[in-house]
Amino acid sequence: MSDTSEMLRRLPLLHLLADDDRERVLAAGHIHSLAKGEILFHEGDPAESLCAVVSGRIKLVRYSPKGRELLLHLVSPGASFAEAALFGSGGYPATAEAVESSVVWCLSRSHLVTLIRSSPELGLAMIGSVSAWTRTLAGKLEMLTQRRVEERLALFLMGRAGRREVAPGEVIELGQPKHLVAAECGTGPEVLSRTFKHLEEDGIIETGSTTVKVLDPKRLADLAEWLGS
Repeated sequence: MSDTSEMLRRLPLLHLLADDDRERVLAAGHIHSLAKGEILFHEGDPAESLCAVVSGRIKLVRYSPKGRELLLHLVSPGASFAEAALFGSGGYPATAEAVESSVVWCLSRSHLVTLIRSSPELGLAMIGSVSAWTRTLAGKLEMLTQRRVEERLALFLMGRAGRREVAPGEVIELGQPKHLVAAECGTGPEVLSRTFKHLEEDGIIETGSTTVKVLDPKRLADLAEWLGS
């Protein structure tokens, strides 16, 4: 079994299916390779396929009338995207762009509909996946409309820590270039740089090129109003 096949079998969309149903779904899809910066689909294009990241990362973005980029989500290996767009009347609601060399698996709408008709379990899995996306976007909207940039950055850092409490002096890996961190926080690189500096001056963090050392975990958590999960 190849690494690609094993990755796809673990997709939340597929892993609860019976073996025969899962294999039929996998066989109906196709692999697509993308170079860094290559567009998989543009916002407004007809929604023709759902996709899953096998390797690399795909950013889902929208653009303001003035060309400002808003990062909706950064999709990592083992996650699917664009499910919800397949069953609406419009096109894709965002542009999908590879932030590094990436491999994605795509399943066309026509194949998906045929498979759902023969496998109610796949239909239920689709509903669950769409619901998860709805929760993700609702959280993103809340963060962008009700949080200051300092709070958004604190939320991002606490999320990267991956647990409720951070120890004094703990180092958090950013996991991506700072311009993508800025996009995830709904701001620009210059504003993010000033925000990092402000938190450093307040003695909350110490910033490296790809890491952040947490000097005052309590103040960082308070800023994020972090509840953990």
